[in-house]
Amino acid sequence: MVGVLCLYLGGLLVANLGNLPIGPALASIYPRFGGLDETSLQVAWRDIENNYVLRGVPGSVGTDAGEASLVQAIDSTYDDRFSTYFTKSEYQQFTAAVNQDRSGSIGISIEEMCAGATLCASGQDPTELAAEDVLHGQPAERAGLRNGDVLVAVGATQVSSLGASLDGQLSKLSNLIDGAAGTAITLTVDRGGAQLAFTVTRENLQVPTVYSRMFGTVLDLQVTSFGEDTGQDAVAALKSGLAGGATAVVLDLRGNGGGYVTSAVTLASQFLTRHGSEQDVVVRRGRMDLQGQPTTAQTVIHDQIQSGGLAPAIPLVVLVNGGSASASEIVTAALRDYHRATVVGTTSYGKGSVQLDFPLPDGSDLHLTVEKWYGPGGESIDGTGITPNDVVSLPSPSDLFTLEAESADPAQDPQLQAALAIAQG
Repeated sequence: MVGVLCLYLGGLLVANLGNLPIGPALASIYPRFGGLDETSLQVAWRDIENNYVLRGVPGSVGTDAGEASLVQAIDSTYDDRFSTYFTKSEYQQFTAAVNQDRSGSIGISIEEMCAGATLCASGQDPTELAAEDVLHGQPAERAGLRNGDVLVAVGATQVSSLGASLDGQLSKLSNLIDGAAGTAITLTVDRGGAQLAFTVTRENLQVPTVYSRMFGTVLDLQVTSFGEDTGQDAVAALKSGLAGGATAVVLDLRGNGGGYVTSAVTLASQFLTRHGSEQDVVVRRGRMDLQGQPTTAQTVIHDQIQSGGLAPAIPLVVLVNGGSASASEIVTAALRDYHRATVVGTTSYGKGSVQLDFPLPDGSDLHLTVEKWYGPGGESIDGTGITPNDVVSLPSPSDLFTLEAESADPAQDPQLQAALAIAQG
């Protein structure tokens, strides 16, 4: 689910597995779905009845789904892109991804590229698999791997032997590259026509979600996702930057697909003060009628601005793009609606719903939409996104500057340069 990391609340709600009144009737309505045992199916349906963002979902929803899953039926009936069912292993991978926990990894991504490890032009088909986003300070970088290295072999296995298509090869690489922490793997790459071999020791990575750098007196604060510790890590980075003489902040949320609401509220609160009509970072509404009318919500939660913000008046610019979703948009919407920041970049993703995890008895998980969220101005950005005050495009993804991994020079990034110019006044 990389790219559309679903937003969910700060904590997992474990469903009460007590008496199930729907028992036999449910079993007769819904066929046995692949991957769900009968008990888990019963619990999943009760979770939908009791917790789904829309109340009154009829039992007939499932009868049309045949052998499809409950959540596929929900999606097709109510256009819900984000409720999903995770197998046990998928659920473990999902929670690890949100918290940037990469067990037995080397800190690298492999992407389909065109000749010379370049991005493909429109209409071009990729021809090779190359290293991209080699994370700073992680095993791959320490071993000597660099962006643009074209992958030739993993250990004794030639990449070309993994399948006729790049998609097929790519799908098999993860199992070859990842492994037990402490074990080593040798990657053979082509770099500028020369074949080089790098032996990398796998580690259980805890990749930071907050990075910072000073550009003169402007603090560039980059937040790559909203994990459990992101709020406190962002506070620490902001505090350090202010102590180092920062007089303005660029908050870079580009490519940040979301995460925990609580971390988003903590970050936004650093730039806000609760007073008068300025009270909430976000308002979440659940258990609405089947038409999704906000005024019919049976549950309304106000996530208030936290007290003690570190920078409630400092000049602020927020950077977003099409990869900025959910929790990133919560922060952006609050800072925009309170006229606290100038938003720069391109329109954000447009994910205005909240998901909660309901672990099931067999270890799988129901990742269910339980609420829709609304910015302080009352607007839902679901499906539309947030349009920046200053729309600035990036000529190519390779022009994006990031502190997380090897990337373009900051002078090459027009969105960052526009943000810095505004922040500097």
